[in-house]
Amino acid sequence: MKEKILNVVAQLINRYGLKKFTVDEVAATLRISKKTIYQYFSGKDEMIHEYFVANLESDKQNMNKAMQEANGFRNKLYALVHTNRCYGLPIFVMGEAKQFYPEEWAEIESLRKYKLAALNDLLKCAKKDGIIKDDVHFGILTAMLERSSDIILDTDFLLEHKLHVAQAIDAALDIILYGIEKENNVV
Repeated sequence: MKEKILNVVAQLINRYGLKKFTVDEVAATLRISKKTIYQYFSGKDEMIHEYFVANLESDKQNMNKAMQEANGFRNKLYALVHTNRCYGLPIFVMGEAKQFYPEEWAEIESLRKYKLAALNDLLKCAKKDGIIKDDVHFGILTAMLERSSDIILDTDFLLEHKLHVAQAIDAALDIILYGIEKENNVV
């Protein structure tokens, strides 16, 4: 029953956001009493917390699995940045978390750091394997990746530019990995 409740919570959060869904709606959707819900969750805040925990943990697990199964640098890189979460996480929900739910936002930040560490490890292996140029300064590259991830989690930036997180990630990685200059451009 807890999983059914959480599935409905996720649907309502993804539709209405963190602040607007209600325990009454969860109960009505499942056709159960609020008393039944409170047997599994202490209240709305715990439901929101569990939504984030499940989402972000599934992201980590899916990323690790996809990276293990992927062959080659580019496939591993793609697997790292394009993982799925069990419930999804719309941009506007991330914005609400940042503004009103600091513990949940801290979990998002923790996932970001986890992925950056995995990316850093992947890049070091790629450099060792001769895929990345020897003269790449890893301090600068790491700083660029960290700053880029800050932009990717900036919900105002994403909304202003009509980007999904995956699109922003792809664009940032393309610029970092392949530069901005056109091929065969002679000046």
